Amino acid sequence: MSQAVIKKQNLMNESEFTPASTINEVFETHPGVDLMDISSVHIDAKGFSGMAFDGRFIYYAPLNNGDFFGQVCRYDTQLEFTDDDAWKLFDCAELNTSCRGFTDAIYDGRYVTLIPFCNGEHHGHVTRYDTQKPFHENSSWEYFDITQLNERCRGFVSGCFDGRYLVLSPYQLDFQTHHGCIARFDTQRSLDDQKAWQWFDAAVLDEDCRGFHSAIATDHYVYLVPYCRADKNYNGLLVRYKKSASFSDPNAWQSVELSHFDPMCRGFIGGAYRQGKIYLAPYFDGEVRHGRVMQFDESMALEDPHAWEIFDSTEVNCNSRGFFGAICDEHYLYLLPHCRGVNEYHGQITRYRFSAAFTDKNAWSVCDLTQANELCKGFIGGVIHQGDLFLAPFETQQGCPSGLAAKVTLNQPSLWSA
Repeated sequence: MSQAVIKKQNLMNESEFTPASTINEVFETHPGVDLMDISSVHIDAKGFSGMAFDGRFIYYAPLNNGDFFGQVCRYDTQLEFTDDDAWKLFDCAELNTSCRGFTDAIYDGRYVTLIPFCNGEHHGHVTRYDTQKPFHENSSWEYFDITQLNERCRGFVSGCFDGRYLVLSPYQLDFQTHHGCIARFDTQRSLDDQKAWQWFDAAVLDEDCRGFHSAIATDHYVYLVPYCRADKNYNGLLVRYKKSASFSDPNAWQSVELSHFDPMCRGFIGGAYRQGKIYLAPYFDGEVRHGRVMQFDESMALEDPHAWEIFDSTEVNCNSRGFFGAICDEHYLYLLPHCRGVNEYHGQITRYRFSAAFTDKNAWSVCDLTQANELCKGFIGGVIHQGDLFLAPFETQQGCPSGLAAKVTLNQPSLWSA
Protein backbone atom coordinates (compact mmCIF):
# COMPACT_ATOMS: atom_id res chain seq x y z
CA MET A 1 0.00 0.00 0.00
CA SER A 2 1.19 3.51 -0.79
CA GLN A 3 2.93 5.31 2.05
CA ALA A 4 0.31 8.04 1.65
CA VAL A 5 -2.21 5.65 3.16
CA ILE A 6 -0.22 4.97 6.29
CA LYS A 7 0.71 8.46 7.38
CA LYS A 8 -0.79 11.91 7.45
CA GLN A 9 -0.08 14.09 4.47
CA ASN A 10 0.22 17.79 3.76
CA LEU A 11 -2.78 19.03 1.81
CA MET A 12 -2.02 19.60 -1.84
CA ASN A 13 -2.06 23.28 -2.78
CA GLU A 14 -4.94 24.11 -5.06
CA SER A 15 -2.48 25.65 -7.52
CA GLU A 16 -0.99 22.21 -8.10
CA PHE A 17 -4.20 20.94 -9.69
CA THR A 18 -4.65 21.35 -13.44
CA PRO A 19 -7.62 23.72 -13.91
CA ALA A 20 -10.73 22.08 -15.35
CA SER A 21 -10.55 24.26 -18.48
CA THR A 22 -7.01 23.01 -19.21
CA ILE A 23 -8.08 19.40 -18.69
CA ASN A 24 -10.94 19.81 -21.16
CA GLU A 25 -8.67 21.38 -23.78
CA VAL A 26 -6.16 18.51 -23.46
CA PHE A 27 -8.86 15.91 -23.85
CA GLU A 28 -10.29 17.37 -27.04
CA THR A 29 -7.41 15.57 -28.77
CA HIS A 30 -8.01 12.30 -26.92
CA PRO A 31 -11.49 11.00 -27.78
CA GLY A 32 -12.75 8.27 -25.52
CA VAL A 33 -11.53 9.73 -22.22
CA ASP A 34 -13.18 12.33 -19.98
CA LEU A 35 -11.70 13.85 -16.85
CA MET A 36 -13.42 15.59 -13.97
CA ASP A 37 -11.49 17.27 -11.18
CA ILE A 38 -14.11 16.77 -8.49
CA SER A 39 -12.00 18.67 -5.98
CA SER A 40 -12.82 21.79 -8.02
CA VAL A 41 -16.46 21.23 -7.04
CA HIS A 42 -15.85 19.96 -3.50
CA ILE A 43 -12.44 21.00 -2.15
CA ASP A 44 -12.11 17.87 0.02
CA ALA A 45 -13.05 15.42 -2.74
CA LYS A 46 -9.69 13.77 -3.33
CA GLY A 47 -7.79 10.75 -2.08
CA PHE A 48 -10.34 7.99 -2.74
CA SER A 49 -9.88 4.22 -2.50
CA GLY A 50 -12.40 1.95 -4.20
CA MET A 51 -15.81 2.37 -5.77
CA ALA A 52 -19.29 0.83 -5.82
CA PHE A 53 -22.13 1.05 -8.35
CA ASP A 54 -25.84 0.61 -7.53
CA GLY A 55 -27.22 0.70 -11.07
CA ARG A 56 -27.41 4.48 -11.31
CA PHE A 57 -24.96 6.08 -8.90
CA ILE A 58 -21.23 5.49 -8.50
CA TYR A 59 -19.80 5.88 -4.99
CA TYR A 60 -16.17 6.81 -4.30
CA ALA A 61 -14.84 5.58 -0.94
CA PRO A 62 -12.95 8.21 1.11
CA LEU A 63 -9.52 7.26 2.41
CA ASN A 64 -6.99 10.09 2.76
CA ASN A 65 -7.17 13.63 1.36
CA GLY A 66 -4.29 14.90 3.46
CA ASP A 67 -5.77 13.24 6.51
CA PHE A 68 -8.07 10.27 6.90
CA PHE A 69 -11.52 11.55 5.95
CA GLY A 70 -15.10 10.35 5.57
CA GLN A 71 -16.67 12.27 2.70
CA VAL A 72 -18.23 9.78 0.30
CA CYS A 73 -18.53 11.19 -3.21
CA ARG A 74 -21.45 10.12 -5.43
CA TYR A 75 -21.72 10.55 -9.19
CA ASP A 76 -25.07 10.40 -11.01
CA THR A 77 -24.52 8.48 -14.28
CA GLN A 78 -27.68 10.04 -15.74
CA LEU A 79 -25.85 13.37 -15.92
CA GLU A 80 -22.73 14.38 -17.84
CA PHE A 81 -19.46 13.36 -16.23
CA THR A 82 -18.23 16.97 -16.19
CA ASP A 83 -21.50 18.42 -14.83
CA ASP A 84 -20.87 19.86 -11.36
CA ASP A 85 -24.45 18.97 -10.38
CA ALA A 86 -23.73 15.28 -10.98
CA TRP A 87 -21.41 15.15 -7.97
CA LYS A 88 -22.61 15.09 -4.33
CA LEU A 89 -20.81 14.48 -1.02
CA PHE A 90 -21.85 13.04 2.32
CA ASP A 91 -19.51 13.20 5.32
CA CYS A 92 -19.72 9.99 7.36
CA ALA A 93 -17.81 11.73 10.15
CA GLU A 94 -21.08 13.53 10.89
CA LEU A 95 -22.37 10.18 12.16
CA ASN A 96 -19.29 9.54 14.28
CA THR A 97 -15.84 11.09 14.06
CA SER A 98 -14.40 7.57 13.79
CA CYS A 99 -16.27 6.91 10.52
CA ARG A 100 -13.48 7.86 8.13
CA GLY A 101 -10.51 6.27 6.41
CA PHE A 102 -12.13 3.56 4.28
CA THR A 103 -10.49 1.36 1.65
CA ASP A 104 -13.42 0.33 -0.53
CA ALA A 105 -17.16 0.43 -1.08
CA ILE A 106 -19.23 -2.69 -1.80
CA TYR A 107 -22.85 -2.82 -3.03
CA ASP A 108 -25.01 -5.78 -1.95
CA GLY A 109 -28.22 -5.04 -3.85
CA ARG A 110 -29.50 -2.44 -1.39
CA TYR A 111 -26.71 -1.08 0.79
CA VAL A 112 -23.36 0.47 -0.06
CA THR A 113 -20.95 -0.59 2.68
CA LEU A 114 -17.67 1.21 3.37
CA ILE A 115 -14.76 -1.02 4.44
CA PRO A 116 -12.95 0.35 7.53
CA PHE A 117 -9.17 0.73 7.56
CA CYS A 118 -7.66 3.64 9.49
CA ASN A 119 -8.91 6.92 10.95
CA GLY A 120 -5.58 7.69 12.62
CA GLU A 121 -5.82 4.33 14.30
CA HIS A 122 -6.89 1.10 12.63
CA HIS A 123 -10.61 0.76 13.18
CA GLY A 124 -13.66 -1.41 12.59
CA HIS A 125 -16.42 1.15 12.05
CA VAL A 126 -18.34 -0.54 9.23
CA THR A 127 -20.48 2.22 7.70
CA ARG A 128 -23.24 1.82 5.16
CA TYR A 129 -25.82 3.75 3.15
CA ASP A 130 -29.36 2.59 2.35
CA THR A 131 -29.71 3.35 -1.37
CA GLN A 132 -33.52 3.44 -1.01
CA LYS A 133 -33.20 6.61 1.07
CA PRO A 134 -31.92 10.16 0.39
CA PHE A 135 -28.15 10.31 0.12
CA HIS A 136 -27.71 13.53 2.09
CA GLU A 137 -29.70 12.59 5.21
CA ASN A 138 -27.97 11.21 8.29
CA SER A 139 -30.88 8.83 8.85
CA SER A 140 -30.02 7.05 5.57
CA TRP A 141 -26.70 5.97 7.05
CA GLU A 142 -25.66 3.68 9.90
CA TYR A 143 -22.46 2.32 11.39
CA PHE A 144 -21.36 -0.43 13.72
CA ASP A 145 -17.97 -0.88 15.38
CA ILE A 146 -17.28 -4.59 15.05
CA THR A 147 -14.30 -4.39 17.39
CA GLN A 148 -16.99 -4.52 20.09
CA LEU A 149 -17.40 -8.18 19.10
CA ASN A 150 -13.75 -8.96 18.35
CA GLU A 151 -10.96 -6.44 18.94
CA ARG A 152 -8.98 -7.94 16.02
CA CYS A 153 -11.75 -7.07 13.55
CA ARG A 154 -10.21 -3.88 12.24
CA GLY A 155 -7.82 -2.59 9.61
CA PHE A 156 -9.45 -4.23 6.59
CA VAL A 157 -8.63 -3.66 2.93
CA SER A 158 -11.63 -4.23 0.67
CA GLY A 159 -13.51 -7.51 0.54
CA CYS A 160 -16.35 -8.96 -1.54
CA PHE A 161 -20.08 -9.73 -1.60
CA ASP A 162 -20.81 -13.39 -2.31
CA GLY A 163 -24.56 -13.11 -2.93
CA ARG A 164 -25.57 -13.10 0.73
CA TYR A 165 -22.53 -12.41 2.88
CA LEU A 166 -20.15 -9.49 2.92
CA VAL A 167 -16.59 -10.72 3.52
CA LEU A 168 -13.99 -8.26 4.85
CA SER A 169 -10.37 -8.84 3.91
CA PRO A 170 -7.95 -8.44 6.89
CA TYR A 171 -4.79 -6.42 6.48
CA GLN A 172 -3.37 -4.71 9.59
CA LEU A 173 -4.07 -4.33 13.30
CA ASP A 174 -1.64 -1.41 13.31
CA PHE A 175 1.08 -0.19 10.96
CA GLN A 176 3.51 -2.84 12.22
CA THR A 177 1.18 -5.83 12.67
CA HIS A 178 -0.54 -7.66 9.83
CA HIS A 179 -3.38 -10.03 10.67
CA GLY A 180 -5.63 -12.70 9.20
CA CYS A 181 -8.92 -12.25 11.06
CA ILE A 182 -11.48 -12.49 8.25
CA ALA A 183 -14.90 -11.03 9.12
CA ARG A 184 -18.19 -12.01 7.53
CA PHE A 185 -21.56 -10.19 7.74
CA ASP A 186 -24.96 -11.68 6.91
CA THR A 187 -26.69 -8.98 4.85
CA GLN A 188 -30.09 -10.49 5.70
CA ARG A 189 -29.67 -9.26 9.27
CA SER A 190 -29.30 -5.79 10.76
CA LEU A 191 -25.84 -4.26 10.91
CA ASP A 192 -25.67 -4.22 14.71
CA ASP A 193 -27.02 -7.75 15.16
CA GLN A 194 -24.26 -9.71 16.88
CA LYS A 195 -25.51 -12.92 15.26
CA ALA A 196 -24.96 -11.35 11.83
CA TRP A 197 -21.19 -11.32 12.34
CA GLN A 198 -18.70 -14.19 12.19
CA TRP A 199 -14.94 -14.31 11.94
CA PHE A 200 -12.25 -16.80 11.09
CA ASP A 201 -8.57 -16.29 11.82
CA ALA A 202 -6.64 -17.73 8.88
CA ALA A 203 -3.58 -18.04 11.13
CA VAL A 204 -4.97 -21.40 12.26
CA LEU A 205 -4.09 -22.65 8.76
CA ASP A 206 -0.62 -21.09 8.72
CA GLU A 207 0.80 -18.24 10.78
CA ASP A 208 1.68 -16.47 7.52
CA CYS A 209 -1.96 -16.39 6.37
CA ARG A 210 -2.36 -12.67 6.96
CA GLY A 211 -2.03 -9.29 5.28
CA PHE A 212 -4.61 -9.76 2.52
CA HIS A 213 -5.56 -7.12 -0.04
CA SER A 214 -9.13 -7.76 -1.14
CA ALA A 215 -11.24 -10.86 -1.74
CA ILE A 216 -12.84 -12.48 -4.78
CA ALA A 217 -16.21 -14.29 -4.66
CA THR A 218 -17.06 -17.01 -7.17
CA ASP A 219 -20.00 -19.40 -7.38
CA HIS A 220 -18.52 -21.81 -4.85
CA TYR A 221 -15.59 -20.08 -3.15
CA VAL A 222 -14.22 -16.91 -1.62
CA TYR A 223 -10.52 -16.21 -2.24
CA LEU A 224 -8.39 -13.94 -0.04
CA VAL A 225 -5.71 -12.18 -2.12
CA PRO A 226 -2.22 -12.22 -0.53
CA TYR A 227 -0.25 -9.00 -0.28
CA CYS A 228 2.06 -8.50 2.75
CA ARG A 229 2.53 -10.62 5.88
CA ALA A 230 4.95 -8.23 7.59
CA ASP A 231 7.13 -5.23 6.87
CA LYS A 232 9.27 -6.03 3.80
CA ASN A 233 7.88 -9.58 3.76
CA TYR A 234 5.50 -9.81 0.85
CA ASN A 235 3.02 -12.59 0.67
CA GLY A 236 2.06 -15.26 -1.85
CA LEU A 237 -0.10 -17.34 0.50
CA LEU A 238 -3.57 -17.34 -1.04
CA VAL A 239 -6.48 -18.57 1.09
CA ARG A 240 -9.76 -20.06 -0.13
CA TYR A 241 -13.07 -20.71 1.68
CA LYS A 242 -15.71 -23.17 0.45
CA LYS A 243 -19.04 -21.31 0.71
CA SER A 244 -21.17 -24.42 1.29
CA ALA A 245 -19.29 -25.25 4.50
CA SER A 246 -19.36 -23.68 7.94
CA PHE A 247 -17.42 -20.43 8.01
CA SER A 248 -15.76 -21.27 11.33
CA ASP A 249 -14.71 -24.80 10.29
CA PRO A 250 -10.96 -24.94 9.51
CA ASN A 251 -11.68 -27.81 7.11
CA ALA A 252 -13.64 -25.37 4.93
CA TRP A 253 -10.43 -23.46 4.25
CA GLN A 254 -7.40 -24.12 2.07
CA SER A 255 -4.21 -22.24 1.33
CA VAL A 256 -1.59 -22.38 -1.40
CA GLU A 257 1.77 -20.64 -1.69
CA LEU A 258 1.78 -18.95 -5.09
CA SER A 259 5.52 -18.30 -5.03
CA HIS A 260 6.02 -22.06 -5.39
CA PHE A 261 4.83 -21.62 -8.98
CA ASP A 262 7.06 -18.60 -9.56
CA PRO A 263 9.31 -16.93 -6.93
CA MET A 264 8.06 -13.47 -7.98
CA CYS A 265 4.38 -14.38 -7.51
CA ARG A 266 3.88 -12.40 -4.32
CA GLY A 267 2.30 -9.11 -3.39
CA PHE A 268 -1.01 -9.06 -5.28
CA ILE A 269 -3.73 -6.47 -4.88
CA GLY A 270 -7.23 -7.53 -5.81
CA GLY A 271 -8.44 -9.49 -8.78
CA ALA A 272 -11.48 -10.57 -10.74
CA TYR A 273 -13.57 -13.62 -11.60
CA ARG A 274 -15.07 -14.71 -14.89
CA GLN A 275 -16.51 -18.04 -16.09
CA GLY A 276 -14.66 -20.41 -13.80
CA LYS A 277 -11.37 -18.55 -13.69
CA ILE A 278 -9.93 -16.08 -11.20
CA TYR A 279 -7.31 -13.46 -12.03
CA LEU A 280 -4.88 -11.84 -9.58
CA ALA A 281 -3.57 -8.32 -10.13
CA PRO A 282 0.21 -7.94 -9.56
CA TYR A 283 1.58 -5.06 -7.52
CA PHE A 284 4.79 -5.51 -5.46
CA ASP A 285 6.85 -8.63 -4.73
CA GLY A 286 9.03 -6.97 -2.08
CA GLU A 287 11.70 -5.86 -4.53
CA VAL A 288 9.95 -4.41 -7.57
CA ARG A 289 6.46 -3.50 -8.75
CA HIS A 290 5.87 -6.46 -11.00
CA GLY A 291 3.55 -7.60 -13.78
CA ARG A 292 3.03 -11.30 -13.13
CA VAL A 293 -0.70 -11.74 -13.65
CA MET A 294 -2.03 -15.10 -12.44
CA GLN A 295 -4.99 -17.07 -13.80
CA PHE A 296 -6.50 -20.00 -11.89
CA ASP A 297 -8.89 -22.61 -13.30
CA GLU A 298 -11.43 -23.46 -10.59
CA SER A 299 -12.19 -26.84 -12.15
CA MET A 300 -8.78 -28.03 -10.94
CA ALA A 301 -7.21 -28.50 -7.52
CA LEU A 302 -5.94 -25.37 -5.83
CA GLU A 303 -2.44 -26.78 -5.37
CA ASP A 304 -2.19 -28.22 -8.90
CA PRO A 305 0.53 -26.29 -10.82
CA HIS A 306 -1.33 -26.98 -14.06
CA ALA A 307 -4.33 -25.04 -12.72
CA TRP A 308 -2.28 -21.86 -12.66
CA GLU A 309 -1.04 -19.84 -15.61
CA ILE A 310 1.23 -16.82 -15.37
CA PHE A 311 1.67 -13.99 -17.83
CA ASP A 312 4.17 -11.21 -17.28
CA SER A 313 2.51 -8.06 -18.61
CA THR A 314 5.90 -6.37 -18.95
CA GLU A 315 6.30 -8.55 -22.06
CA VAL A 316 3.70 -6.29 -23.67
CA ASN A 317 5.17 -3.07 -22.30
CA CYS A 318 8.04 -2.67 -19.85
CA ASN A 319 5.94 -0.18 -17.86
CA SER A 320 2.97 -2.53 -17.57
CA ARG A 321 3.24 -3.31 -13.84
CA GLY A 322 2.22 -2.08 -10.40
CA PHE A 323 -1.58 -2.48 -10.56
CA PHE A 324 -4.12 -1.82 -7.84
CA GLY A 325 -6.92 -4.25 -8.57
CA ALA A 326 -8.64 -5.68 -11.62
CA ILE A 327 -12.08 -5.54 -13.18
CA CYS A 328 -13.66 -7.29 -16.13
CA ASP A 329 -16.49 -7.02 -18.63
CA GLU A 330 -17.74 -9.61 -21.11
CA HIS A 331 -14.68 -9.44 -23.32
CA TYR A 332 -11.69 -8.19 -21.32
CA LEU A 333 -9.84 -8.22 -18.03
CA TYR A 334 -8.58 -4.74 -17.07
CA LEU A 335 -5.68 -4.15 -14.66
CA LEU A 336 -6.04 -0.82 -12.88
CA PRO A 337 -3.07 1.57 -12.89
CA HIS A 338 -1.43 2.77 -9.70
CA CYS A 339 2.33 2.82 -9.06
CA ARG A 340 5.56 1.44 -10.63
CA GLY A 341 7.93 2.45 -7.85
CA VAL A 342 8.56 4.93 -5.07
CA ASN A 343 6.72 8.09 -6.10
CA GLU A 344 6.33 6.73 -9.64
CA TYR A 345 2.58 6.74 -10.14
CA HIS A 346 1.20 5.77 -13.54
CA GLY A 347 -1.96 5.72 -15.62
CA GLN A 348 -1.38 2.68 -17.83
CA ILE A 349 -4.38 0.35 -18.00
CA THR A 350 -3.46 -3.12 -19.25
CA ARG A 351 -6.08 -5.48 -20.61
CA TYR A 352 -6.38 -9.13 -21.65
CA ARG A 353 -8.82 -10.40 -24.30
CA PHE A 354 -10.68 -13.45 -22.96
CA SER A 355 -11.21 -15.02 -26.39
CA ALA A 356 -7.46 -15.66 -26.74
CA ALA A 357 -5.02 -17.82 -24.82
CA PHE A 358 -3.96 -16.24 -21.54
CA THR A 359 -0.25 -16.41 -22.37
CA ASP A 360 -0.66 -15.12 -25.93
CA LYS A 361 1.15 -11.79 -26.02
CA ASN A 362 -1.17 -10.63 -28.81
CA ALA A 363 -4.14 -10.93 -26.45
CA TRP A 364 -2.80 -8.06 -24.34
CA SER A 365 -2.85 -4.30 -24.96
CA VAL A 366 -2.31 -1.08 -23.01
CA CYS A 367 -3.85 2.38 -22.69
CA ASP A 368 -1.72 5.08 -21.07
CA LEU A 369 -3.98 7.80 -19.71
CA THR A 370 -1.07 10.12 -18.94
CA GLN A 371 -0.75 10.62 -22.69
CA ALA A 372 -3.97 12.61 -22.34
CA ASN A 373 -3.10 14.38 -19.09
CA GLU A 374 0.00 13.97 -16.95
CA LEU A 375 -2.07 13.94 -13.74
CA CYS A 376 -4.28 11.08 -14.90
CA LYS A 377 -2.63 8.39 -12.76
CA GLY A 378 -2.44 6.77 -9.33
CA PHE A 379 -5.94 5.29 -9.23
CA ILE A 380 -7.46 2.90 -6.68
CA GLY A 381 -10.62 1.15 -7.80
CA GLY A 382 -12.84 1.03 -10.84
CA VAL A 383 -16.41 0.51 -12.06
CA ILE A 384 -17.62 -0.43 -15.54
CA HIS A 385 -20.99 0.92 -16.73
CA GLN A 386 -22.36 0.87 -20.29
CA GLY A 387 -18.95 0.36 -21.84
CA ASP A 388 -17.20 3.04 -19.78
CA LEU A 389 -14.55 2.46 -17.13
CA PHE A 390 -14.66 4.89 -14.21
CA LEU A 391 -11.50 5.19 -12.11
CA ALA A 392 -11.19 6.53 -8.56
CA PRO A 393 -8.38 9.07 -7.99
CA PHE A 394 -6.10 8.57 -5.01
CA GLU A 395 -2.85 10.50 -5.46
CA THR A 396 -0.47 11.58 -8.22
CA GLN A 397 2.62 11.49 -6.02
CA GLN A 398 3.27 10.85 -2.36
CA GLY A 399 1.52 13.44 -0.24
CA CYS A 400 -0.45 14.82 -3.20
CA PRO A 401 -4.02 13.47 -3.07
CA SER A 402 -5.90 13.70 -6.35
CA GLY A 403 -9.49 14.47 -7.25
CA LEU A 404 -8.99 13.87 -10.97
CA ALA A 405 -11.60 11.21 -11.75
CA ALA A 406 -11.45 9.49 -15.13
CA LYS A 407 -14.04 8.00 -17.46
CA VAL A 408 -12.66 5.82 -20.27
CA THR A 409 -14.70 4.63 -23.25
CA LEU A 410 -13.38 1.09 -23.52
CA ASN A 411 -14.30 0.39 -27.14
CA GLN A 412 -12.31 3.37 -28.46
CA PRO A 413 -9.63 1.64 -30.63
CA SER A 414 -7.30 4.64 -30.71
CA LEU A 415 -6.72 4.36 -26.95
CA TRP A 416 -5.17 0.90 -27.10
CA SER A 417 -1.81 -0.28 -28.32
CA ALA A 418 0.05 -3.59 -28.13
